[in-house]
Amino acid sequence: MKKVELLSPAGSFDALRSAVQNGCDAVYLGGMMFGARAFANNFDEEELKKAVAYAHIYGVRVFVTVNTLLYEEELETFKEYAIKLQEADVDALIVQDMGAFVLLKELLPDMELHASTQMHIHNHDGILMMKEEGASRVVVPRETTIEEIREYAKLGLDLEVFVQGALCVSYSGQCLMSSQTLQRSGNQGECAQNCRMQYTLEKEENGIRKDVSTKGSYLLSCKDLNTLEEVPRLIEAGIASFKIEGRMKRPEYVALMTSLYRKAIDAYYEKKEFHVDKEMKEEMQKIFHRGFTKGHLFHQMGSALMNPVRPNHIGIEIGIVENVHKGKMTIRLHHDLAQGDGIRILSKKEDAGFCANRIYKNGLLVNKAYANDRIQMDVNTYVEKGSKVLKTSDVVQLENLRQSFEKGKRKVEITGQFSMHIGQHPLLVVEDGIHKVEIASECVCELARKTALDPDRIQTQLRKTNDTPFIFKDITLDTDIQGIFPISELNRMRRDALNKLEELRKNVNGNRRVQTPKFTCLPVQNRQELLVVVSTQKQYEVCKEMGITNIYVENEALYHQLHQIDEHVYKREARVMKEDYEPYTMIQENGGMHHMKHGIGDTSLNITNSLSAGFAFSHGLDIVTLSIEHDENSIKNLCDGFEKHFHQKGNFALQVYGHVELMLSEYCPVNACIKDNNKQNCALCRGNTRYSLRDIKGHRYPLMNDIHCRMHLLSEEPIKNYKDISKYKQLGITSFLCVFTIEDETECRNVLHDLLEVYHA
Repeated sequence: MKKVELLSPAGSFDALRSAVQNGCDAVYLGGMMFGARAFANNFDEEELKKAVAYAHIYGVRVFVTVNTLLYEEELETFKEYAIKLQEADVDALIVQDMGAFVLLKELLPDMELHASTQMHIHNHDGILMMKEEGASRVVVPRETTIEEIREYAKLGLDLEVFVQGALCVSYSGQCLMSSQTLQRSGNQGECAQNCRMQYTLEKEENGIRKDVSTKGSYLLSCKDLNTLEEVPRLIEAGIASFKIEGRMKRPEYVALMTSLYRKAIDAYYEKKEFHVDKEMKEEMQKIFHRGFTKGHLFHQMGSALMNPVRPNHIGIEIGIVENVHKGKMTIRLHHDLAQGDGIRILSKKEDAGFCANRIYKNGLLVNKAYANDRIQMDVNTYVEKGSKVLKTSDVVQLENLRQSFEKGKRKVEITGQFSMHIGQHPLLVVEDGIHKVEIASECVCELARKTALDPDRIQTQLRKTNDTPFIFKDITLDTDIQGIFPISELNRMRRDALNKLEELRKNVNGNRRVQTPKFTCLPVQNRQELLVVVSTQKQYEVCKEMGITNIYVENEALYHQLHQIDEHVYKREARVMKEDYEPYTMIQENGGMHHMKHGIGDTSLNITNSLSAGFAFSHGLDIVTLSIEHDENSIKNLCDGFEKHFHQKGNFALQVYGHVELMLSEYCPVNACIKDNNKQNCALCRGNTRYSLRDIKGHRYPLMNDIHCRMHLLSEEPIKNYKDISKYKQLGITSFLCVFTIEDETECRNVLHDLLEVYHA
């Protein structure tokens, strides 16, 4: 069995050092462009070269994220950037955009490519398609279960799986919440984390709205994934790479999580028991957590998955406020507290957070207090008696973790052979299993007149490698027992050998090719269609009444009902697809292109450039709907770019009406807030009851649940761009998409009346 890779995040050079020194096998990081963490301390060109060289010395691979969507005007810049990444000896690129993937495959044929979780590859078809396209691995969604991983692992493509860190409530690559509400696109690395904001669950019956009482108001905020206890099961499921999330986290967090998963993985292969004890749990809780969950991997739902009370770091509880008097609060501790620790006082009104600068015990200032001590601290904000006291940072822990990577404890094992014969030039040979370095001395070994050079002294001098990344596992000596040789020269030979070996280890991938991309696209037949998606029987009847012929139905029960009575409808497949596809459908996920002969591509394919469009047409789509995130300029650039690259016009559709699907989630806030059980199909969302989430500004986001109990969070207002149809036609759009979700028949009829009037003008 191939040993599982431990993959750690590196949002800064210190984080990279902490990952490497604490035992990772690979790191992933972002450069200055095209990464999904635009606000991390990403690496510029020189820092990246330094980071790659540092990691390679220790045998650690470096993956760079280029996992944003590319727009047409970015393609040339992206090409230049990708070439620089290859020149920096980066080991692999993590890619979201299918156009970027196609471009990289042509441009850098020797570069290893990984399909990002942002690519939304979540089924057999998607994995097989990426395998055929030349991907080395797929980063599966966080929503993937361990049973699915076991099946996917049999398909012969490496799977990378998140095992630790923050969870997104929505499927990655399918979240438009930040983009549509705050104009910060998650698909451009600018996510504003709407899921960590406050919401009220609202219920509407017979036109009357009521707030639903909930435990907290952070109804979309997930706990942090932690599967440390499940490492054996995860390895045995066939995972190739364990991924720790955290490019926005501090180096100490990376150090701790990397070291713990390293120990757990090594224990498994050494057939030793690894137990996550109370102390270990507290170490993880102190460094960062929002509560821990085993996530969708192990079918956790409701309160086991979510933390609606607080969206930020919780730390550990260390005491209770017993009294507040004259600017001081008295706390009874049940954990140690040191000067400089971060603490938070929980309050019904507002939490108070500060650093423990002054700690009083028996009226005297102390720098540390212990469990069961009663202490006083200064307080200049509102604090209630009985409030819980949390420790959110621990100065001793942080210092120990800093030492773990600043001292450079990780060593590369090497072997050495030293030969020294009278009248000859001594020779030192050093090997690391890949490289071989030979250093011959300019000095000659002489016959000792008094004391010969002792073999033990030679061993001692050669093993002085503490200030290097290396340690000798074995040194073989072949020396004349009466020979003498300068110790200073022996030390120089050792230094030169190790320096040369270090330089050799920095470049792993050698000279890789850069080629001129050649793109092909199957002939595209001209199509001009009005495509309408319906969700209810009433909507379908209005469409039929108004002469709409291209009707697509996502509601599975309604589709089968209409299909059985020979109604002329097509299937709009689910955005998360685990079943087989119908012969002619509208697809919403990349895997749908694997066996597609004819079909329609929906907005969720994230088509933002001509190359991703060309890929879609070449994989059986007749019409490709562009991403909802386009503006007029990017639409024109894409259409022009397509004609330039493929010498033909494309059949492009644009959604001109509909409530935008802002989030798609396996989590259901209705069930979680009202029932909080671990069973699906609770039926709360059935019938005439409608639910919405309302934010603190009063914006209301309707909730829809499908047959699989997935949550579809919709935009407050529908987009209504059909008045600009003539303008879009001039830009190169040939077809138009209208999506009905929560509209009643009157709204549906009014929209179609206005839309048809413009469409046929």
